[in-house]
Amino acid sequence: MSREQAVAIAGRIGSGKTTLASILAGRLNCPMASFGSYVRSVALQWGLDPADRASLQDVGEDLIATQGWHSFCRSVLDHGGYVSGAVVVDGIRHVAAIAAIRELVAPTPCRLVAVSVRDESRADRLRVRGITAEAAQAADAHTSESQVHQVIEGAEFVTHDEDPTEAADAVLRWLAASGT
Repeated sequence: MSREQAVAIAGRIGSGKTTLASILAGRLNCPMASFGSYVRSVALQWGLDPADRASLQDVGEDLIATQGWHSFCRSVLDHGGYVSGAVVVDGIRHVAAIAAIRELVAPTPCRLVAVSVRDESRADRLRVRGITAEAAQAADAHTSESQVHQVIEGAEFVTHDEDPTEAADAVLRWLAASGT
């Protein structure tokens, strides 16, 4: 890469976003800000179960409704230790989120990457986490997931690699080739 970039990761629940984001942050030697991590921390502060997906989705919606996108995204970045420059942002699910993140990290360019894996792989990953097919279907139907497909369609790069290390390699090659 010719200069610092921010990388925002989008994908469905269980697609491997967080694993990819963690690998990329390590390889890019930059902070990782995570919507999921931030919302879990708020759920704990509010006395809620940070492992309950429905509660987390509701907390996220409450934060957006009360803070607005800009403040909510600023809080996510702050929670991840972001100050300026390069950052990997995990968990983009809304068009307004990527727009706010891009504004907040400017003038650093922010590239949107989507993770897409086979339904069977996603089901296996969810099963390992103890998430049943019914619970996954309910999570996918929640309003917090309503724009995920639109965000994925707007991604500048989509990785279909099932292995997170190979996905990270592909993203890094793409970032280097795009040379922003």
